[in-house]
Amino acid sequence: MEQTSDEIEIKGVREMNRSDFLEKDLPIATKHYKCCWSCLYKAEIELASGNLEMAEARMIDFQRSLKELHKLKERKQQYDRMKALIRELNNQGVNIEKVARII
Repeated sequence: MEQTSDEIEIKGVREMNRSDFLEKDLPIATKHYKCCWSCLYKAEIELASGNLEMAEARMIDFQRSLKELHKLKERKQQYDRMKALIRELNNQGVNIEKVARII
């Protein structure tokens, strides 16, 4: 797969879209993304060998990392909404710095 600057390839699996996360959150998002794929793989192996308890434990780990990815993505979406609001207020002539001082 060809990797763009906006994607992170994890051992040939689907790429994580870097633009879904804040730049400062990319290291932790990458960690959780890799963890998700690793947990799925390990759960599959444990399930195939009949070790249901370990398969379940890996799926719990998967869900924890997936939840963190959702939080990080939501944080980026909130940031983008805030930037859009500030841009709109600036376009309407509102001085954001003065508003921030009042608050």
